[in-house]
This record gives sequence, structure tokens and C-alpha cells, in this order.
Amino acid sequence: MSDAADRQLIELVSREQRGLRTILVAGITTLVLVVMMSAGLGVYYYVVAKDLSVKSERLTADSDRLERHAFTMRRDIDQQNNRVAAQEAAIRRAYDEMRQMYAGSAEEQALDKVLTVVAGYLERGRHSLADERLIEIQSAKPGEGAEGALLKGAAGLLAWERSGAQIKKGDTGLPEPLQAAQESFNTALADPALQPLAQTGLAWISFIEASSPRSSYTLADCQRVDATVGQIGNDDMLGLQPLYWRAQCNRKLGRTREALSDYSLALNRVDPAAADTPDPAEQLIQMNAFHGLGTVLITTADLPSDEGIDAARALAERVCGSGGAGDGSALMKLTRACLDKAIALRVDLGQTENQQSGSAENKGFTYLRDGDFPGALAHSREVEKTGLFAWNELVRALSAEAVGDEGIAREARRNVSMFEPEGFNTCELKALMTPEVYESARALISSEHDGIEVACN
Repeated sequence: MSDAADRQLIELVSREQRGLRTILVAGITTLVLVVMMSAGLGVYYYVVAKDLSVKSERLTADSDRLERHAFTMRRDIDQQNNRVAAQEAAIRRAYDEMRQMYAGSAEEQALDKVLTVVAGYLERGRHSLADERLIEIQSAKPGEGAEGALLKGAAGLLAWERSGAQIKKGDTGLPEPLQAAQESFNTALADPALQPLAQTGLAWISFIEASSPRSSYTLADCQRVDATVGQIGNDDMLGLQPLYWRAQCNRKLGRTREALSDYSLALNRVDPAAADTPDPAEQLIQMNAFHGLGTVLITTADLPSDEGIDAARALAERVCGSGGAGDGSALMKLTRACLDKAIALRVDLGQTENQQSGSAENKGFTYLRDGDFPGALAHSREVEKTGLFAWNELVRALSAEAVGDEGIAREARRNVSMFEPEGFNTCELKALMTPEVYESARALISSEHDGIEVACN
């Protein structure tokens, strides 16, 4: 090969190498650009994803806040409607009673008439505006005897009730009005004839203290209620109110047998002759007694049958009825009959559907006790239409999960999370449910409150 050919070959190879290097440099440059673009896009997507995550968290928080606000608003509206209904009922009652009050002069009433009115107030809670006026006028008259002291004590209790005050957490001792009433009743004890009424007044003050936010039915305060009620006399001498006070304490302390007996005895003290002229205050006590009786009957399902339990249930059936035909055990039908009596009295008192459900929600436990989860779900859904209640939402969640309705279960669980754990009163739940259902309820409440320990201590 000639030198010219060699040079041409070398030049050709050189050009190809230069071209290859150019292509290689271009490829590397392109690769670097692609890597840089990928890195840039990665950073961009990271920033965007982080921003979206933050926005998503904000939206979730806003959604949660709005949901809680809607939950609170619904309960606030229900409570406002309840207050309006109560005020309307009070105004109607005041209007009716004021027209009758001036038909006779309280000044002309004899002392024995006043004592009858005081007895009706202390033993049964009955007091019209005319009764209040009579007690207050007579209590203001000069006199330091036992009769005057009894009237002053009753007037003090009336004033305390009208004030709407409570013994709050952190308060020490009795408020001045109750302390003055207590001193008056202690003075009235000096007259043996007035001793039962004076002791009833003292028992009432003890119950006010035991049921107050400061106490919330502590053992010591409930023991004081039991002791003061016992000093009135034997059970045959006790009126509707003292039996109800003792029943409430027994129920709150888990004394099922005693509570069942006291509620039944209290409701058998109702005077049929007074049905034509019902007193709202007495009706309220009856309503609470029917509510308590129906609730405590549920807990007797775990007790062995004996003479005392059978007698108390017979008394309950006498005032509530047997519950009639239909599905469910005889005991749970009796329970629903008692709760229906409480609901009927709520209707008579002009209470709203939301207030009526305060008793209706407890009927859900009767279906759970019988293992009737579809019945429990159907009932709890009806109650939910009238308002949001901690126990009802718990029953709704448990029964919905049992029948496989995931949508309702999820909604009810969400509502359960809105209530404070303390609001479920797990000790009372334990008595109202079978052990298996109670454990499920306890686990559900815990899971909806970040795993908090839920137990009856």
C-alpha cells in the first residue's frame, strides 16, 4: 500500500475516532442532563408530595374538627330544645297554678293543713306554687317551736330547689341554705310527732350531697343517706322520695338486690287517687324510679333466683306489667315495660323526644342480653334519630358489627370516639352486659380512644 493510501486510511480512522468521541461526549452529556433532570424531578416530586401530605393532614384535621363541631352542635341543639321545652312546661304550670292560687288565702290556712302540705313535699315531692307560698308564709311567722323549725327547713329546701344551685367539686361543707335547713330539721326532731318528717328532710339533704358533682355517689355519702333514711322508720313508714333516694344510692353502688327492692317499693307507694291531679314534681320522681327500676332489672339477669329477688320482681310486674307477648325473655320484656312507663311519664311531662330517649336508650341492653343483635341495631337506630347518646352509640356499634353492617358500625364507632371515655360509666356497663359483650364494648371504647385503658375500678 502506498504512502498516500496509508495517509488516507489514517485520516479516515482519525475522522471516525473524532466522530465516535463526539458521539460519546454527546451521549455522556445527554446522560448527565437526563440524570440532572431526573434528580430535579425527584426533588420537585418530593417537595410536591410533602406539600400534598401537609395539605392532606390539614384537610384531615379540618375534616375531623368540622365533624366534631357538627357532633357538638347537634348535642347542643338537643339540649337547647330540652331547656326550651322545660321552660314552656314551667310557664304553663305557673299560669295554671297562679289562677288557682288566689282562690283562697294562705293566711287563713290552719297549721294542720300546712303540715299536710309539708308532708306531701318531703315524702312525695309534691309542691304547687300555692303550696310553696303557703309554706313560705307560715315559715316566716314568729315562732321557735318544732313546728316552726320544720316549716323553716322545708322553706329552705324549696329555696334551694328554685335556685338551681349544686354542690360543686371543690366545695367544702354544706352551702349556707342547706346548712340552715339542716339545723332547722334537727331542731324539729325534738317533737316526736314531727320526727319522721324532720328526719325525711335531713335524708333529703344527705341525698342532695350524695348526688352532687362533689360526691357523685361515694360510698361514705351513700351510707349517710342509708342511715338517715333508716332513722325515719321501717320500710312501711317510708314515702316515695326516701325509698327513691335509697334506691339510687344502692344502684350506683352496685347493690342490685337492695336497689330492685327499693325501686319496686317506691313505685308501689304511688297513690292511684292522685292520678286525676298529677303533680309534675312527683311525676318526675316516678319517672326516675321507673327508669331506675327498668335499668336495675337488666342487671338481675346474673343473679340466682331466690325469694327476695322473686318478690321484688313481682312488685315490679305489679307496677310495670309483664311486657305482654313478643320476642325476648320474660325478664327483658318486664324491663322494657318498666322503661316504657318511664317514657310515658316523660311524654306526660312534656319532654322532648331527645329527653324521652334518655330512658329509651337503655332498652338496647335488653336486646343485647337476649342475644338479639338485629333487634338491638334496629332499636339503637331509632334512638339515634332523636339524639346522640354514649350508651346508644356503643350498642349501635356492637350490634352493627355483630350483624355485619360495616357502614353503620363505622359511623357509630366514630361517634363513640367523640364521647369522653368516662362518659360510658364502665362499671355500670359491666353490670348491664354479659361478660362477652362487655369485653367487646371495653375493647371498642379503648380502640376509639387511642388504646386508653378502659376498666371498672
